[in-house]
Amino acid sequence: MWMGNGDPEKRALLDLWGEMDAGERQTLMRLGRFLVSERSRAGNDAPVDACPEVPLDIPRPEVESAVAGLKRLKRTYPMIEADGAVLSEASRILMGKVTGSPDREIIDRLELFFDGCYQKWRTEQGG
Repeated sequence: MWMGNGDPEKRALLDLWGEMDAGERQTLMRLGRFLVSERSRAGNDAPVDACPEVPLDIPRPEVESAVAGLKRLKRTYPMIEADGAVLSEASRILMGKVTGSPDREIIDRLELFFDGCYQKWRTEQGG
């Protein structure tokens, strides 16, 4: 039972934590670490024109975890800004791991999502 400062989001997260098994908790921790690392990387000072206009050719390994797949896709599509909407949807897809979806299926969904973001980005760029 949560006995903290009354923050309802923290309470809800801890309640969920209490319902998870060890594997689900590890997945949630990896997701949290990923989100924090992406936020801290967003502040880098790379020049705007250093971003490629086409996805990088980073092959999908034969065996890959969903979290590793998300990291690979973020590197593959550096032109896609990791804003709140993108991170929220990617997180929602990744949370399929908690409900038992296989990594391969989650990565397939992430690939479709990132490709859609890229197509939207191209349209916005006039290409």
